[in-house]
Amino acid sequence: GPPGAGKSTLVGALARSLLEQGRSLAVLAVDPSSPVSGGALLGDRFRIGEAGAGRCFIRSTATRGSLGGLTAAARQMVRLMDLAGFDLVIVETVGTGQSEIDVAALADTLLVAFPPALGDELQAIKAGILELADLLVVTKADTPAAALAAQALRGVAPLWRAAPAIHPVS
Repeated sequence: GPPGAGKSTLVGALARSLLEQGRSLAVLAVDPSSPVSGGALLGDRFRIGEAGAGRCFIRSTATRGSLGGLTAAARQMVRLMDLAGFDLVIVETVGTGQSEIDVAALADTLLVAFPPALGDELQAIKAGILELADLLVVTKADTPAAALAAQALRGVAPLWRAAPAIHPVS
């Protein structure tokens, strides 16, 4: 999803739920790199919170200039986490739009976070990543604009290769 969609918050909630179920997981959180220093704030780790205690490993990384929403080493990092025996590996990309779709080739299941009130809903719907989603999650569902966003997605999703499930979450 785009920056501010609630990706990190959603990953934190998913991590806590999976840990409560006794599952182990690894999270690869990719942040954009600063055009000035080349580094990243790695703020996703803070938003995900204390979910990492116990059976959860969180690895923050910067894109280091890679386009497509991931770091160049993402595939190797996910493979290593898988080989380490985690039940599930979650990859959180930088904010995505029409061209940051590299995660689609890496993930078994692609969940796209779609925030309400993006302005022109039709413009947001054109984003290429939405067409590739296995699950669409309308975030911030406790806001009035979320119902409109979900309705817009339900209207256009059948036009794509396969209409993904749409879930409002808060």
